[in-house]
Parts: sequence; structure tokens; C-alpha cells
Amino acid sequence: MTRSYVLGVAAAVFATFSWALNFLSPYMMGDFGPVDFITMRFIVSGCIGLVMMCVYWPGEPGLSWHSMVTAGLLGLLGYALYIGCIMGSVLHGGAIIAPAFLSATPVIIAVTGNMLERTVSWDRLAIPIVLAVFGLVATNYGAVVDVVGADVSSYRLAVGYATGAVLAWLMFSVLNQQTLERIPQVHSGLWTGLMMSGAGLSVLLFIPFGLEYGMYSYPHIDLRVDNTLPVFAAAAALACVASVGGAWAWNFASQRLPMALSGQLISVETIFAASFGLIAEHRLPTGLETLGVISLLAGATIAVRVTAQKRGADSNVQA
Repeated sequence: MTRSYVLGVAAAVFATFSWALNFLSPYMMGDFGPVDFITMRFIVSGCIGLVMMCVYWPGEPGLSWHSMVTAGLLGLLGYALYIGCIMGSVLHGGAIIAPAFLSATPVIIAVTGNMLERTVSWDRLAIPIVLAVFGLVATNYGAVVDVVGADVSSYRLAVGYATGAVLAWLMFSVLNQQTLERIPQVHSGLWTGLMMSGAGLSVLLFIPFGLEYGMYSYPHIDLRVDNTLPVFAAAAALACVASVGGAWAWNFASQRLPMALSGQLISVETIFAASFGLIAEHRLPTGLETLGVISLLAGATIAVRVTAQKRGADSNVQA
């Protein structure tokens, strides 16, 4: 393993750890709502992004307007929108549902890719598909039992938000990787700065719309130092570590690792996220939740290896 490869793996693991901190966001909001918290967080992220642009832009090969706009939209998609979906799922469904759906992402990638372009026999994908389905059923069983005979709208919202988070991450990871492959000369610090600036600009532009439709809680809160400063500090800390730090680490890793490996490493986020969420809820996982997460991780690992082996075999044949 080359030094670059090892650094890439370490950066990807750090990124998954920092992103898992997002699952703590609903427990840090205090009297504020999720939209307030996201806005505070990405205003800070956007300011840090502008500083990074000023630091890394001098001497950097010129980027096209298309690349800069793409980076900003990726910041909106992979950070502001993704984190909003994560918070919505945790608020409505607890600590396990969102990590469970995210851990199934590598299996979803493998199945979708094979449906679009048949590269692997379905027999080889049967085991990861079965493991993923079983894992999702096991991790969701407790939530389903809780809503049987009651209002299921909260559970539906949790699953809907979790599905939105999966779609946002899938689109972000694929588009980000493809874009960085076209402009390998760009510094990961500059690319991160552009992404965070885009996310910050997006939440600023959203403020008038959010106020018009009553999506913000702060107009109805008695703002004081004791109930505002801790929330802002938490939002700023997540902006530094989970947004800027995670984006920088993932961009660094994406420039050094094949997508098949980075897709497998994203499953590590499930372990961190579930652990943080359970700590926040002051409980241990149930037996079914533990079995379900293990099943999902096993399915994800097998799916990534099957598709990676096929790509490797095709490359050898072409060579």
C-alpha cells in the first residue's frame, strides 16, 4: 500500500466519523428548530469556506465557472440538504432508522448499476440483497411495532427523510468523484471552500422563503444568552468538524482512492452514527437492531467487493 493510499483511507474514515456527528444535531438544537440550526451552522461553514478560498485560490490553476457552480451545488446537495434529511429522520424516528438506510447504500449502488448495465450475475448479488433487506427489517422492527395501531405518520416521515438522505448522498458522491476526476489539479482545500461557500449561500437565500412560510422557530423564541449561545456554539462546532473537516477529508480521500473502496468505507459511518445516536438516547441497541446493523454492514461489504472484483477483472482483460 502506498503512502497516498493509506492517507486516503485514513481521511475517508475521519470523514465518516465527522459526518456521523450530524446525527447528534437534533439533540443540540435546544429551543430552536432544525431549520434554524441548519441556517446557523452553514452560515458559519460558508464564512470558513470564503476564508479557505482566499487562502488556496492564489496560484491555483484557473477553474471554469461551471466547475465553481458545480462545487457550490454539491455543497448544497451533500451537506445542507443531506444534513436536513438526517435531522428530520432522527427527529421523527430515533437513532437507528437513518443509519440503517445509509448503510444499505453500497448495496443500492450495486443493484442499480447492475440494472442499468449488467456486469455481475444476479446470483452473486443475491446474498448482499438478502442481508440488506433483513438488516432493514430488523432495524425498523422496533419502530414499526411502536406505531402499530397508532399514527404512522411520524414513522413514514422518518423513512422518507432517511430515503432523501440516501439519494442526496448517492448523487453527491457520484457527481463529486466524477468532477474531481476531470479536474485532478484542484486543491482539496479550495474545492472544500467552494462547496462550503455554496452551502452557506444557499441557506442565506433560503431565509426569506423560510420566514414567509413560518419554517423558522426563532421569531417565537425568547432569545437570551443562556438559550442561544450554547446552540450557536454547537452549530459552529459541527460546522468546523462535520461540515468543513468532513468535506476536506472526503475530497482528499476521493483524489486518492477508487470509488469502490470509498463506497465501502462510507459504511463505517453507520457504526459511528448509530453509536452517537444511542448515546444521545441513553440506551443500548436491542438485539434485533444489533443484528440488523451487522447484516447491513456485511451486505454492503460483499456488494462492494463483488462489483470491485468485476471491474478489476474487466480492467485486466482490456490490458
